[in-house]
Amino acid sequence: MKRRFLFSLLSAFVASALLFSFSSCSKGSDDDDDDIDVNIDVNIDEQVLSCFETINTFRTSNTWQWDEGNTTQVPVTGRAAFVLDEDLCRVASIRARELVQNFDHTRPNGSSCFTAFSEAGVSLSPAGECIAAGYSTGVSVANGWREEDKNYAGQGHRRILLAAGATRVGIAYVYSPGSSYGYYWALVTAQ
Repeated sequence: MKRRFLFSLLSAFVASALLFSFSSCSKGSDDDDDDIDVNIDVNIDEQVLSCFETINTFRTSNTWQWDEGNTTQVPVTGRAAFVLDEDLCRVASIRARELVQNFDHTRPNGSSCFTAFSEAGVSLSPAGECIAAGYSTGVSVANGWREEDKNYAGQGHRRILLAAGATRVGIAYVYSPGSSYGYYWALVTAQ
C-alpha cells in the first residue's frame, strides 16, 4: 500500500512538472504581465532545438523568395546559420507567453512587440519577430514559417528567416491547455 501511494505521489509530481514546464523558457513570476522579467531561466528543450536546426537548414540552403510584384522567385543563397542566443530566447519566451493572451505582434499592453527587446536590453538592429499558434512540434512550426505557398505579402516570416543582416535568433514556445490553440511560438531575430 505504501509503495502504491509513493508511486501515485511521484506520478502526480511528474505530471505536474511536465504541465508547468512544457516550454523552452519559464517566467519566474506572474505578478505583473506588463513588466518584463529579464531574469527568466532559459531552458532550451528538444522542440526548440529541432526548430532551430530546421530553420538553419532552410536558411543555409539555396532557396528563394518572391519579389514585391509576385512575378519572380528571387534566389537567396549563402546565408550564414543563426546563432541561438540566450538573451533573445528570453525575449521570445516573454512574447510566447503574451501570445496566449493576445495572438498579435502587438503586446497585451498595446505596445509594439519590439518593446520587449529594448526592455530586455537587446539591440534592435535589425530585428524581426515570427509568431505562430497551434503547431505542436519545432519542425512543424519551422516549416510553417517557410511560407512556400504564399505570395510576397504572405512571406513576411520567410523574409525574416532569410534576412541577410540577422545573425542571432531566439525561439520559445508555451503550451496552454484549454486555450484556443494550445501551443504558442515566438521567434525573434537580431544582428
